[in-house]
Amino acid sequence: MKKTIRLFSLLSLLCLLIIAGCSQNKNVANNQSPEGTKSSGEPKKGGNLVFGYDTDLSNYDPILGNSGNDHALLYPVYDTLVNYNSNLESQPGLAESWETPDNKTIILHLREGVTFHDGTEFNAEAVKFNLDRVNSEESNISDIANVESVEVVDTNTVKLNLKQADSSIILALSDRSGMMVSPTAVEKLGPDFSQNPVGAGPFKFVKWVRNGEIQLAAYEKYWQEGLPYLDTITAKIMPDENTRLNAFKSSQLDFYWNVSANNLQIFKNDKNVTLDSKMRVYFHNIYLNTKMEPFDKKEVRQALLHSIDRESIVKAIYLGNGEPAYQAFPKDYWASNPDMKIEYDPAKSKELLKSIGLDRVSFDMFVPTVPEYQRVGEAIKAQAKEAGFDITIQSMELTKGVAMFFNEKQIAANLTSWTGRPDPQQTVNLFFSGNGFYNTGGETSPEKEELIAKAASSYDENERADLYGKINEMSILDEAMTIPIVFTPVTAAMTQQVKGFEGTLLGKPRVSFLWIDK
Repeated sequence: MKKTIRLFSLLSLLCLLIIAGCSQNKNVANNQSPEGTKSSGEPKKGGNLVFGYDTDLSNYDPILGNSGNDHALLYPVYDTLVNYNSNLESQPGLAESWETPDNKTIILHLREGVTFHDGTEFNAEAVKFNLDRVNSEESNISDIANVESVEVVDTNTVKLNLKQADSSIILALSDRSGMMVSPTAVEKLGPDFSQNPVGAGPFKFVKWVRNGEIQLAAYEKYWQEGLPYLDTITAKIMPDENTRLNAFKSSQLDFYWNVSANNLQIFKNDKNVTLDSKMRVYFHNIYLNTKMEPFDKKEVRQALLHSIDRESIVKAIYLGNGEPAYQAFPKDYWASNPDMKIEYDPAKSKELLKSIGLDRVSFDMFVPTVPEYQRVGEAIKAQAKEAGFDITIQSMELTKGVAMFFNEKQIAANLTSWTGRPDPQQTVNLFFSGNGFYNTGGETSPEKEELIAKAASSYDENERADLYGKINEMSILDEAMTIPIVFTPVTAAMTQQVKGFEGTLLGKPRVSFLWIDK
């Protein structure tokens, strides 16, 4: 498996070095609808998919959101410049091909005949508008900060000039950075754009009731002939999994996302339910603000790191469906460090606290009201108590707590998750670099920044993996700037009538091209 992923990733990187030729262009239609290729039978048009999801959007403007859970609800509205497949290989998107004449230049060749939902044309000027906006001061996105300038070469060609070589840029364009919004709508609506989003994806925005539901309707002029199959999508926001479970069992939902280990047992023998499970780059994590007490002291952070028995959490809460998180990548991912492990050692934690004159440490930790997070939070609280920590769990709704931690910086610790990114360099940049949005305290060192820059400039997968291993060791074992907990697979449950779903290593559901066999 590991060799396979490495081979796929190597091929992906090679795409950066050659002109994407005619044979690649011929595969575009399949690459744009990967979900539709897995199911048997002829796809049928029509119908409404009712989709149960666990979190609401933080913002419908791609550059203003702050939650990795947003993507599933953004994908239907916003097509991206680049796509990815189930193994996170880059695929053509609104850019049907690209080339890199040198390691600081990327030229995107854009698809013709694409329009935004407001009828305006998608072209090189629109791409420049979007990429400049991603790198503007108003944006929360730093994935393409190495893009120094964007040039319009002609109507369907854009040239990206990089400050330095950056192997992550192509796959970053399959993420928020590559989600194309209508320039006309942004200029017309201003701050109200996020309430009235306009993209070039297969579905138009219809309605958004905060923490309630989102309604989308098929875009009749979508550029891929015959797609989407569905007439409408209704996303029901249901943070409580029991609510999703009961709604699914009573036929109020066609598709139920993020089935827990306990409920997975309920569905396994049900012939009327189709399950799709896949390991992902997502993991539960305690984010620490290293500028706030008590985590401004490295010894306190290291003590917390060793106070958690990750293996027992996997067994007790996830019934063995997962793996302890000792770094930012799961063990079978090509960027993972196979030798890295965090020892569970409460005696060592006490020694670390004692070394700076402390017997016990107290702190507040934000934990979302979602039952799964609550169970993990209570387990950590009990384990850390033995090592000298008194944790007060602050329970609140996910988007509110995330905003209080990352944007307002009012809480010292935050037990949520890292939802992963298509390219490991994006995770390193956002998670570990001093300027990373998710490195709330800005913890870093010149040596680490040098390693991060070196990894970004390398197109050799083995060299990149070695550098990511060193960056993980430095950031987690040495600095304890963040506390990884567990990796878990994600499972979707759907009725037998729902066809065409395929999970990905990224673990974010894509429902745009599903179809209903009725």
